[in-house]
Order: sequence, then structure tokens, then C-alpha cells
Amino acid sequence: MLRNYLVTALRNIVRHKLYSFINIAGLTVGLTCAIFIILFVRDELSYDRWIAGTDHLYRVERTTSYNPGRPPSVLSGTAFPVPDAMLAELPEVKAAVHLEAYRMTVTTGNRQFLDQVNVVSPNFFQIIRLPLMAGDRSALFAQPESVVISERAARKYFGSGTAIGQMLKVGGLCEYGDPNISGCVTREASVMVTGVMRILPHNTQLSGDVFIPNTSAADPMSQYRKTDWGSSSGGWGYVELRPGADAQSVMAKLPALIDRNFDPRKTSGISLRGSEVERYRLTPFRDDHLSTDRYGSLRPAGSWATVYGFAAIGALILLIACFNFTNLATARAMVRAREISLRKTMGARRGQLMSSFSASRS
Repeated sequence: MLRNYLVTALRNIVRHKLYSFINIAGLTVGLTCAIFIILFVRDELSYDRWIAGTDHLYRVERTTSYNPGRPPSVLSGTAFPVPDAMLAELPEVKAAVHLEAYRMTVTTGNRQFLDQVNVVSPNFFQIIRLPLMAGDRSALFAQPESVVISERAARKYFGSGTAIGQMLKVGGLCEYGDPNISGCVTREASVMVTGVMRILPHNTQLSGDVFIPNTSAADPMSQYRKTDWGSSSGGWGYVELRPGADAQSVMAKLPALIDRNFDPRKTSGISLRGSEVERYRLTPFRDDHLSTDRYGSLRPAGSWATVYGFAAIGALILLIACFNFTNLATARAMVRAREISLRKTMGARRGQLMSSFSASRS
């Protein structure tokens, strides 16, 4: 039976070449476009979902409005002290981590590179569990002058040799804006490689191949900026909530926390409460990539509007291709009336007729 269907299909293709080409090409193009769009949507939705243990992790984001009458600035970052204050004052918060990204010089031997260096909290790899190839996760930053590099960076700095235990010199960046510091102070330190992680895939909001702790002497951020609640360059902050804690209830407590710790009348001369100038929100770590109203992330954010738009376009293309295929097949139905009659005379059932048309429509 199957052989008969295949023979019939091949004969129809040979006899009606133009019709077969239009029918096959239309359906093929439609299916191909739909498959590519499905792959794109699936990729956008996969960002950071491969990192284990981030179900209760949130990014602390801010909206600042220092100039009444002007649109507020919506930021993906936070002032440095905020996550630590949340950890200290809110029982729902289990852990807090920081991340800052700088372009710094990395020196090994007589070679020097200008690379992105991520300065993170010592517990960063315990909270955001990026995959490691070598190193003890619980002791990566036990010493301040430590560094974790990716497999790609290890090959670049040390070739095929072992990276663990090797030394790198990191630094060369100046700190400005500190009233306690006049001029430029270069911060640098020799750090030892304590871990090698896998290369970060493309579907993550994080980037970079070099991570050092913010307890290192190479950290460019001054102690003044680490205590400045009004700083616009505090990097990114993340908090992990305890199981069962509600993010909305935590956000409801943030205005009071801001008012207790930040008084813009003293720092900026603005006669407003701290919570009126700085408003904070929690965004689930896994949803950060599709945050369309934020800017300043390590990588360009995606968009829910783009995802929904492409999904709708894919569904429309597939629907049009199916309608086109069905209309062309229906238009030729009368041409094959004699074949249908003959098959019914020979005892073919309804399902067999339908399957024969499916196999030989083209």
C-alpha cells in the first residue's frame, strides 16, 4: 500500500511540475521560517535558565528622579550599599552579591592585555553557580588576591599549561569622584588563579572571562563610593530571598529602608525623602534579559515585545503556508475524481483515501 502511494506521488510530481514546485516550495519556505522563529524564541526564553539554584535570586534595580519635572532614569544597576542593607535589615533576604565590570589591564610575564574584569563579592560563585572546570567553589575567593578565569582566558594567558596557581597582575584603573582622594590613584595587585570556569554561553546576561573579589587591592571602587547611597555607578546588585519569601512584600519594605539610610537633603540639597528620589524594585534573575525598560546591563537586553512579535509572525507565516497548500490541493481535487472513484470501487476506506491524498498532493 505504501509503495503504491509513493509511486502515485512521484507520478503526480513528474506530470505537474509547476504545480508541484509551487506547492512544495510554499510549504517548505513556510515551515523553514516557522522553525527558525521557534528556535529564536526558544533561545530568548532560555537566558540564564541553565544556571542552577537561581529560583529565588533577584536583581536589585532602581529608578532615580533627582530633577522634578523631568522623566526619571530607569536603571538596571543599584547604589552599592543597597543590597548589603537589605541583607542586614530584611529577614527575607538570605544573601547579597555585587558585580561591577571594568576595562583593566591583565599582565602575565611580559605580555599585557586590556580585558573586561568583573569585580564581584567573595560569595559570588556560591550564589550564582557558574560552571567550574577546576577549583573549590567554597574557597575561590578565600584570599583577597585571587582570580577566577574562563577556559578561554586560561588558554590566552598561559597557553596549554596549567592555570591553577599561576599569577596575574590586574589593575591600572583610576578612581575619581572621591572627595578624600585628590587626583588619580592607580589600583593594581598580583592575584593568583584559584579557579577556571567554563566559557559563558551566549544565552546569559553575564559576560567576561576574568573575575576578582571586591576585597582585592585591584578593586577600582573606593570605600567612599561603596557607602554612597546616591552614587549612580554602584554596579549591579543581586539578592537571594529565603524559600517562601515574597518579592512583593520585600519591595514594600524598601521605601522605609531607603528613608532610614539615605537623606538627599544632606547629600544633594533636595527637599525630598530618600524613597521619593530613589525607588527600587526586584526583577527575577532569569527574567532580566527580557527587561525592555532597563538599560546599562552587561549585555544588550532582549524584549518581550520582540518575542511576542516574532511568535505571531511565525504563526501567521505557517498559517498562510498551510492555507496555500490546502487551496492548491483543493483546486486539483476534481482532476483526481476518477482516481478517487476507482479507489472506492476497489474497496478503499475513507482514512486510506485521506492518507493517499496526503502522500500524493504534491
